[in-house]
Amino acid sequence: MTPYERHHQEMIWVRYATIFLGIWLFSTPLTFSIADTPIFWSDLATGFLLTLFGFFSLNKKNTWAVWGVVLLGIWLQLAPLFFWASNPLNYVNDTFTGVLAITFALLIPGTPGESTSTNQPIPLGWSYNPSSWVQRMPIICLCLICWFTARYMASYQLGYLHAIWDPVFNNGTLKVITSAISSAFPISDAGLGAAAYTIETLMGCKGGSKRWYTMPWLVIMFGILVIPVGLISVILIMLQPIMIGYWCFWCLLTALCMLIMIALTVDEVMAALQFLMQTTRDGRSFWKTFWKGGEAIHLDPQQAYPDPIRLSDSFQNMIKGTTISWNLLVSVFIGMWFLFSENREHDIKTAAYMHILGALIVTTSILSMAEILRTARFLNILLSLVILIGLLLFENLNPVALFTNGGLALLLIVLSIPRGTISETYGSLNRWIV
Repeated sequence: MTPYERHHQEMIWVRYATIFLGIWLFSTPLTFSIADTPIFWSDLATGFLLTLFGFFSLNKKNTWAVWGVVLLGIWLQLAPLFFWASNPLNYVNDTFTGVLAITFALLIPGTPGESTSTNQPIPLGWSYNPSSWVQRMPIICLCLICWFTARYMASYQLGYLHAIWDPVFNNGTLKVITSAISSAFPISDAGLGAAAYTIETLMGCKGGSKRWYTMPWLVIMFGILVIPVGLISVILIMLQPIMIGYWCFWCLLTALCMLIMIALTVDEVMAALQFLMQTTRDGRSFWKTFWKGGEAIHLDPQQAYPDPIRLSDSFQNMIKGTTISWNLLVSVFIGMWFLFSENREHDIKTAAYMHILGALIVTTSILSMAEILRTARFLNILLSLVILIGLLLFENLNPVALFTNGGLALLLIVLSIPRGTISETYGSLNRWIV
């Protein structure tokens, strides 16, 4: 029996669990849902297909059935949104069943042979393993916060709640999630965000501590969800006062979590890309390595360490690759001044101009706390120059505001020059960290 066949036999119970989920989902609308509604028929069809794919996946050759289960799990995250399920039971049942379906299909079975070693190979030239569980745990926790926050706002949009609480901006959250922009979406935009964060959470949990070279496709796709998509969402959230006229506390909390997630995720993505470039230079197929992984190159047996046991060690390893330099921290506060300050006696266009630049400064400063992205801090110099040019061009500016904003822009330029502490090494990427 091959290792793959042995692994399939050991994990056969998850296929039966998938069959049970299909039967559960098929029976739920017959018990609780109102007939002749779209969600009723969706649950019946999805439950039937889930059961069918579960039976097909009992055969190790039918890998397509496993991916079919995954697609059905993703659909279950979206079905209550597309059909505007009026019963919260449908929303909870569908999304939770979808999470379990994806978990049984991909997360629990894992990759054969991946968990046989207790050591964690570190990328060539690196001083730590960006795929270790202790590194990924804060990312997963931040994904959960975003998931639950978005689901809370979606519950109001779908009609499950009759009021929504904003601890800082009074009715700000209500104004944002019921705005014309939000209502223009054919489905609940908060619910769509909750579905995305669900997938991000599950992708963060997928794979072992060697996934940077055993599953590059997963790491890079996770990075695409977190980094570019996350950045766009963060910028849109920060521009809410301009587009809608109100701040949303839960949206800002989500944006903060996403910025931290990006700073913590980028190192693993760069390790996977670095590995793919190394294997390509060695003559291996890029796409074969991308989808199927490979063997880590030139790993030093001494550069491997077990998962830390002590709590203090765990915390230190959670934030490896990220340092909060004092100059970047001050830069964040300067960006927040431009973002939040209401003490400006000039027109709306000027205020919007400063607001947008403040959002970009905060984003750049937080992302630059990731050591691999430390060079990005120089973008703050460009943003400061744009502020100074704007102050010279805008008319009828308050002298106090002109002096304050100009002084802060000059200070930001000075703060962007020092690199700050770099505590880790990143192989060939070290030369780009200046």
